[in-house]
Amino acid sequence: MSILNTLGIKPYSKSNDKQAELFSINFRKKLDRGDYLEAEMMLMKASDQNRERMIYGFATSENSVQISAAWATKHPRSAFANIVVGASLIVSGWKIRGGNYAEDVADNAWAPFLSKLGSAEEPLLRAAKIDASIAEPYSWLIHSGLGQGASREDQHRLFVEATSRAPLHWPAHYKYFNVLTEKWGGSHDEMFDFVRHSTRKAPRGNVLHCLTPSAYNDFALSIVSARGVNTARQTLRKPQFAEEVAAALYAWLDATPENLPSKLDNVSGGFSSYGLNQFGVALYLCGARREAKAVLDALQGEIESVPWAWIADGVKERLNPAFVYDRACGELGIDPSR
Repeated sequence: MSILNTLGIKPYSKSNDKQAELFSINFRKKLDRGDYLEAEMMLMKASDQNRERMIYGFATSENSVQISAAWATKHPRSAFANIVVGASLIVSGWKIRGGNYAEDVADNAWAPFLSKLGSAEEPLLRAAKIDASIAEPYSWLIHSGLGQGASREDQHRLFVEATSRAPLHWPAHYKYFNVLTEKWGGSHDEMFDFVRHSTRKAPRGNVLHCLTPSAYNDFALSIVSARGVNTARQTLRKPQFAEEVAAALYAWLDATPENLPSKLDNVSGGFSSYGLNQFGVALYLCGARREAKAVLDALQGEIESVPWAWIADGVKERLNPAFVYDRACGELGIDPSR
């Protein structure tokens, strides 16, 4: 512990927003070496959530469009090669746009952003024709449509196409969930209805249960934006909300209150960090103290900025969301300096 921690200038915890890139290191190495068949096998054998994390992590890395295009040129009948090209174009486009609300995006960013998204459609549709069993082309088209302002009807059609191929496909559900959020033109009622319908059909141990905390955190974000953090806490801190989020945590991990700590210690997969962070914030906000404490312990002082940044209180926390995690730890009786 340093004097900076003691003075509150530096948080005890740290933010790490490179999880996806770290997850895709071996995949990137194979493509760099031109080991395309091995890269194909990695994607083929992966679960849908691990495959999504691998592709997204690669797409965020340097020169991903050129590297994936070389793969697709060498193996034009590879569905995965075409998916990776499309994903890389989409992610590179979003990098140009940035994550701000539309009114805050630079005027000169729109044309190249939309051009990249438009260019992604051809390889993704080609991939869908090459392999009629995989859902990824449609989930990435949903991702693209979000930026292009696609109609709700078109986005729903893509979701239906994806889930007709893979009914529990995590990326398609997650991306369509975003379409339904208020910040992207949907509503809280639509969002929660979709999440509750989706999680009812999901078996225990399935990542789809992570949609529940995501919905509560998105709800909190809208309240914070309009009325501040304290109002968000007061609005969400209700027994029925705490019960719903806690039940989703146990369902995701296929856990019981007795074995929850060990389940948290052993959770793995491409979206495990996402799930832990989303559950950590939602459980804390809704007042499920026992489960919140267990999840914050499992994070071990390393968070992803989202969704902690969504409930930042004051300039210091907005500049470094790790301070938000430290504050939550303190309120739950966890020593953040451990």
